[in-house]
Amino acid sequence: MPRPRSSGFNKSPRIRSQNTQTQSSINTINAPYNFVPLASQVVIPDWGHLVSQDFPFKDGISGTIEFTVTANTPLLIGSEQTKSSEISPGVIKPFKTPDGNYAIPGSSIRGMLRSVLEIATFSKMQIVDDKRYGLRDISGRYVSDAYTDRVRSRVRTGFLRLNEKQGVPEIIPCSMVRLSHRDLEDWWPNEPKPIFRSGKSVASKYKQWLEICQRQGINNPTAIKFTSDNEAVTDIGRGNFTGFPVFTGQISAEDPRRNGRQFGVRRKGREKYRDFMFYNASPEDAFIIDTIDPAAWRDFLFIHGDEEDKPDMPWPGYWKKKFWHKQMVPIFYIQSPDRLQIGLAYMPKLAGDFSIYDMIRHSSDQHLETKLQDLANLIFGNSDDNHNLGFKSRVWCELAPATTEPTAKQEPNIILGTPHPTYFPNYIEQPASAKTQWRLSGSTAQYATYLDSRLHHAPKLRGWKRYPVRSVSNTDLKDLLSDEQLQNYKVQIQMYTLPKGTQFAGRLLIHNLKPIELGAVVWSLTFGFREESQHRLGLAKSFGFGQVSIKINSTTRLNPNNPTTQAPSLMDCVQQFKTFMQQQLQTDWEQTPQISALLAMADPNYQQHFPGKLQHMVLARIPDPIPNNPNKKRTLNQFIEAKQAGLVLADYNASNRNNRNQINNTRSSKSSHSITNNTKSCNTPASATVSLQQPLSHQTWPAILLTYNPGQGTVAANQGNNRAFSDAKDQAKLLANLDVSAQKRLRKGKLKANVTVEHQGGNNWKIVKIDAV
Repeated sequence: MPRPRSSGFNKSPRIRSQNTQTQSSINTINAPYNFVPLASQVVIPDWGHLVSQDFPFKDGISGTIEFTVTANTPLLIGSEQTKSSEISPGVIKPFKTPDGNYAIPGSSIRGMLRSVLEIATFSKMQIVDDKRYGLRDISGRYVSDAYTDRVRSRVRTGFLRLNEKQGVPEIIPCSMVRLSHRDLEDWWPNEPKPIFRSGKSVASKYKQWLEICQRQGINNPTAIKFTSDNEAVTDIGRGNFTGFPVFTGQISAEDPRRNGRQFGVRRKGREKYRDFMFYNASPEDAFIIDTIDPAAWRDFLFIHGDEEDKPDMPWPGYWKKKFWHKQMVPIFYIQSPDRLQIGLAYMPKLAGDFSIYDMIRHSSDQHLETKLQDLANLIFGNSDDNHNLGFKSRVWCELAPATTEPTAKQEPNIILGTPHPTYFPNYIEQPASAKTQWRLSGSTAQYATYLDSRLHHAPKLRGWKRYPVRSVSNTDLKDLLSDEQLQNYKVQIQMYTLPKGTQFAGRLLIHNLKPIELGAVVWSLTFGFREESQHRLGLAKSFGFGQVSIKINSTTRLNPNNPTTQAPSLMDCVQQFKTFMQQQLQTDWEQTPQISALLAMADPNYQQHFPGKLQHMVLARIPDPIPNNPNKKRTLNQFIEAKQAGLVLADYNASNRNNRNQINNTRSSKSSHSITNNTKSCNTPASATVSLQQPLSHQTWPAILLTYNPGQGTVAANQGNNRAFSDAKDQAKLLANLDVSAQKRLRKGKLKANVTVEHQGGNNWKIVKIDAV
């Protein structure tokens, strides 16, 4: 296939950062959310293949866990909603049952519980959308590897259209030169100046362009005569070339001939007043997009808002309709042997080299393993596209009705936005720590992004996103909107919340759970019986709403599958779960970065140790008056300022970790929690430690099928990815615990046994004891 043509001029594009010499006004990234680090190890229970609702475990437990949910801050589980309009904000009111009573849907409790349990059990991160996010960033030197150096001199131009025969997207390469707005104004001196005001959308620009062409008697607005010096249009309206005017970006209204004044208003910096003229298309070099990169078209649609209702965006607001009507769409693209990245601007928004799944794999392939089931899937069920590995949940969450009589309160109008993972200083692991005050250090430091770069070939996701709880006083919604935002009802939401102190009666139905599994559920529900720890539930979490405490009631009832035994207490189950996790991880589970971060974000007293603020950074138009323009405004963009300063979102529990331990230790005498069920009563400190019955270097694998090698006299066993072997010299000692019948079954490969193993490093273990089941 012929090589597509370049952009049509020899000089490299001038890529300029925005105010890179200006000192940033912030020294810390603020965010209402933070992350629990993604673990490189996934815990896979060895009984996963035995899980069933129909075949009970010998030590299985069924019953109900009844609990009370108390709102510590205003709470809103949305139900009745109306959309916003030009004249009124949207309205969201709390969930009600058909009889008019307030309640929390069971699905909300289930989602809240599972999100904690996935982290606590070191389960897979796999319930995510596998998106490939885009990047367009000229904010400074810390992104040059990932974007500016990659784009420099590599941008090509062409026309996107539907292939007439196959009906699939294709690109026709073409040449390009620069088109000055000042030349357009000189061509049409009777038209108002500037030809385009700043801030206009692509759709409005082309509408205005069409109107001008009609007034000037131009029949085809996309076929304009011009001459060129191979870099720019030199004489528009006449010449040997015919071109397609391409209007993109935020072109300013500054006139460089007026000494940098924007038609009477002084402006700083180099203004943008040039667009593009596409010409000399070569249909003979056209190529179908999928033949170069099968993911390129999907990525283009995603990063350019194909599914979003945003008429101001170039693709959904203008070009999409043109494309599907078989018209030509001017595009910019970068092509390598197996990658094709398509954009709608000269500095195009590049689809990432790595999708979300790719970023997860950079931490561990185990997160995306589908054949082995983690505790979260075993407890809450798992769906499988092939219908081979799917099974139902063994925990159900019932509707939790309000037990008090709350009155919904109207809150001040706010904007409910959802942060996107495109802001890489927060969402991607970065080379910064508390030692560097959460700032990239060194003259060659670079941000990791979704693109492969010189210093970051395998970037990783930051982890599980959570909204830390905060002090109750830090939930005020007053004065959050600027004057400009207050005038825009389309982005505002009017919320009606249930007040602090509202209580709900919840109930979990459990079926055939092993004690370890039940312990995982109870620990996740109560954070290990820590009374100070709270969950987040419902809407407006970024403003501190939806902080709830959960306390298990004495009416909880547990029934063992074996009627001749008693069900263990909930505290006993929690201790079994903690012991299991410590044995699996070969370390103190509660001191791992994952659990340490999870507990810190559940503790409202820990907020004081976080170096930033639990609030969004500012992106707004703010007053910036000058003598001859008292109404002047400027854009305050702390997101860009943070990137220009090389800032990184701080780990929530990285600093003052000792302080958190001291807080927990001083509370231990106050945090005793009494639980009564049908088995027995426990009164144990919330921070009680687990007493291990065997060293962490040893484990017992229950009911494992053994294999025997008669030639070498060795025994082998597998548990998930772990492998255990015996030494031939230990054969007599190992078989001494087996009777004759068990030894015969072993030699036939039919013996299941409880195997005690000793860790040898990695996934390798040594068999030290065999007990036939």
